[in-house]
Amino acid sequence: MSTRIETVEGSVRVTGEMTVYTASQIKQPMLEAIASGPANVQLDLSGVSDFDTAGVQLLLLSYREARVSGRTIELGAESKIVHEVLNLCGARRLLMDAPKVGIRP
Repeated sequence: MSTRIETVEGSVRVTGEMTVYTASQIKQPMLEAIASGPANVQLDLSGVSDFDTAGVQLLLLSYREARVSGRTIELGAESKIVHEVLNLCGARRLLMDAPKVGIRP
């Protein structure tokens, strides 16, 4: 399955896989979509079909890059696999702590 990054009215929507096999392909388009969006970007991961630690790293990188550029990211909708992996590896806690460093989950 191919992975697509779409920007729709202040929202960045990822559809497909966010895995070790796709991370290098989607990293730049995802960061560009966030950088070119509004100051507060809604991240929609409801269409993500597969998600592993490379996807987690990409998500954390996106939050960091948004912060550096004075933007915020809100994690909006998420697929079941994204929900499970973020909870399993503890990354959700990192994202929940994000407001303390100037970014929002």
